[in-house]
Amino acid sequence: MKRLALLASIVAAGLTAAGLSAQGQPPMADIEKVSDNVWKIYGQGGNTTVFVRSDGVALVDTKLADNGAAILARVRQVTDKPVTLIINTHSHGDHVGSNAEIESVYGGVQIVAHNDTSDRMETMDGVGAATEVFQWDMTLGTGADTIKLYWFGAGHTDGDAFVVIPAERVMAAGDIFQLMAMPRIDRNSGGSALALPDTMAKARDTITGVDKVIDGHGTTVHDWAAFSSYVAFTRALADAAKTTEQAGGTVEQALASLEAKPELAAFLVDTGAPNNTPRVRALNGLTTAFQELRGEPPTPPGPPPPAAR
Repeated sequence: MKRLALLASIVAAGLTAAGLSAQGQPPMADIEKVSDNVWKIYGQGGNTTVFVRSDGVALVDTKLADNGAAILARVRQVTDKPVTLIINTHSHGDHVGSNAEIESVYGGVQIVAHNDTSDRMETMDGVGAATEVFQWDMTLGTGADTIKLYWFGAGHTDGDAFVVIPAERVMAAGDIFQLMAMPRIDRNSGGSALALPDTMAKARDTITGVDKVIDGHGTTVHDWAAFSSYVAFTRALADAAKTTEQAGGTVEQALASLEAKPELAAFLVDTGAPNNTPRVRALNGLTTAFQELRGEPPTPPGPPPPAAR
């Protein structure tokens, strides 16, 4: 089991943009309606959220590289308006990969991200920095076109943005909330398993008026109650890591303590893609939390598993 924990930490570290590829990624699905003016496109990287505004289209995340034409083909199924805005929830290549391809079609597309995310995007081949950044929060547009951006602290990375569309009562959360399972924590990009529950709780307690939440990679659009239950799970995981590590216990014992709580069962099932089940994700998160508690440096980046997120 200790070997499994070590492998889990290596898996969790394999998140750099350079390591992400289309291999093992699900195919891009058709565009799915979420609300009157919001759609979701699943597959070939992170979910892309499409918001049709009065004068153009806003996209949240652009999947892996070379998917721009396919994204735009799906957008054109619902509107002829041009893409005028791209918002990136974080810097991983499966969420920013087609920024430049889409921008090249229209020219002058506004690209917005948290400043830490933009700094990493600037170093990525074929991506480049955002054209506008924010630190704590930002409002884009007015009236029914309004988009609100929030940053509450480290989690999946140190630049995770929550993107809220008030008139549609929809939020796109990126990979800090995904698949109703522990997100992979990219410590090499400032992520933290210990800070995650505080960040998530601030989001839950600050953001209002949201009925539907689009996560980073899942096929399901969640309600606010599901998001709130996920926040509670991240707190339970961090608390289990702290209690068990301070008592001299192991990652496996911390996982067992979580599995003993029936209310957490949905976050710990052991079915799904190999190396990507909720139980494995929880083990990864606990391993990372133990590393943080012990002051250990992040595991050097390595190749991700087939469906790295």
